Amino acid sequence: MTGHVSSIDCTNCGAGLQVLGGGRVTTQVCGYCGARLDASDAYRVLSIHAGMQRPDSPFRLGQTGEIDGVSFTIIGTLGLVERWKGREWRWVDHILYSPTHGYGWLTVEDGHILWTRKVRDWPTGAFLTAQSVESAESRPTRIWRAEQYTYYATSAWEVDFVEGEFTWRPERGQRGSTVSMMPSGRASRMLAFSDGAEREVEVTRYCPEAADAFGVPAPAAKGVHPLQPYVPKDGKSFYAVWFAAMTAAALCMALWVVATSGNPRTLFEGAPTDLPSALSFEVDTTTRPVRLQFYQSLSQAWAEYDVTLTDPAGVLLADTGRGISYYFGGVGEDAWTEGSRYADLTFAPTTPGTYRIEMALADGEQAAARSTLRLTVQDGMGASLWSWAVAGLFAMAFLWTMSSRKRHSMARWKGSDWTEEDD
Repeated sequence: MTGHVSSIDCTNCGAGLQVLGGGRVTTQVCGYCGARLDASDAYRVLSIHAGMQRPDSPFRLGQTGEIDGVSFTIIGTLGLVERWKGREWRWVDHILYSPTHGYGWLTVEDGHILWTRKVRDWPTGAFLTAQSVESAESRPTRIWRAEQYTYYATSAWEVDFVEGEFTWRPERGQRGSTVSMMPSGRASRMLAFSDGAEREVEVTRYCPEAADAFGVPAPAAKGVHPLQPYVPKDGKSFYAVWFAAMTAAALCMALWVVATSGNPRTLFEGAPTDLPSALSFEVDTTTRPVRLQFYQSLSQAWAEYDVTLTDPAGVLLADTGRGISYYFGGVGEDAWTEGSRYADLTFAPTTPGTYRIEMALADGEQAAARSTLRLTVQDGMGASLWSWAVAGLFAMAFLWTMSSRKRHSMARWKGSDWTEEDD
């Protein structure tokens, strides 16, 4: 629907232009030739900005829609750009007019739609400029309508496109800055100190419903906007309960496996030179692995052992070697360690009965022969590692699901340009 009041012919190119913006309009910019026309002086040409590229926005001049129960008409469009260190950020501002409620702004930024109005009851304290933020020793705050607002970011913008009617005289290349502030609690609106053609204080809220109100397709929003409210995804509660239940089940399984595993038994403890020619131990079940663990209290030394393992029938199960070494050095943050005082040999028993292990020091430093060696055996070993791993994965999924509100809040404040070094 188009709110048509009257029209004029562009005094530069002759194109027909709608006049929609009420008595405060001072400038009209032709969308065909880029001529800036003086609305207060018979639309004489002020300047011409040809070749401007129209920014991407679903809204167009002349469209009407209701916001907060008030009918507004789009009368002007500004394309703005911020450049910093080789990067660009672009957004589109549409000026709206209502005969009963005056002027406002619809902004399209990364697909997010925002609604902005000027405020006449300025916050407490001085007008906040980019320069005052730079010189501030702590993050600036202001009080507006009994609510505290905290500094969020400063935007140094430039006008890149202009079309339609305006209550001031915008032109391509015009520069300005906006200092934005967010409430200390959950964000519902943003306070902005705009320093451009004139100084103004504005309040902005998230307004995705404007797309339906003006009958245009909603743009695809990118990322999380600072004013975007948190909306939990469908099924969040179900998935949270399900992940919690799976975590508990996996933990119970891991604990059960640990509880039903056999207790470690010491086969030998003493100097490696005192090792007997053979050691024997009983295995009662073949349903779970058996672990032989070697521990030696080495310090700045290493040792290598020959190990032979046979089952009750004399069948050779292992003819291998195991090395133990432990070195350390440094102090404080430079401290380091290398190696381990532990070594393992895990095997699957073939039959219940008496198993035999032969172990001898094959090589190593002299200190290894004097360091205490302990050999333990634990049968009925359960593979609890996978249960612990699954429990950890489900726990992380549960925490990820439950932290969605916190992650949303962090994403809203991610765009703030205030750093801790500034405090």
